Amino acid sequence: MKAKMYMLKNLACPNCAARLEKAASRLPGVHQAKVSYATGAMNLQYDEAVLDEGKVKDLIRQFSLELVSVLPGKVE
Repeated sequence: MKAKMYMLKNLACPNCAARLEKAASRLPGVHQAKVSYATGAMNLQYDEAVLDEGKVKDLIRQFSLELVSVLPGKVE
C-alpha cells in the first residue's frame, strides 16, 4: 500500500474539501482518503497496483485545483 499527501491550491471551502474527499474515496484502489480544507492537503492511502497516480491528478484537475506538491504520506 502507498500513502501520499497532495498539497493543493485553490481549495475554496470546507464543502469543496468534503466533495473531493468523497470522490477520491471512490477511486478504485483507494483504502482511505482525507482532505483538510485548513491545510489544503489530501492524504491518500491506496493500492498502487490498482490506482495509477495519474487518475489522482486527473481528479484534482476536475475540481479545478492546482497541485502544488506531492509528499510521502503515512500508512495508518
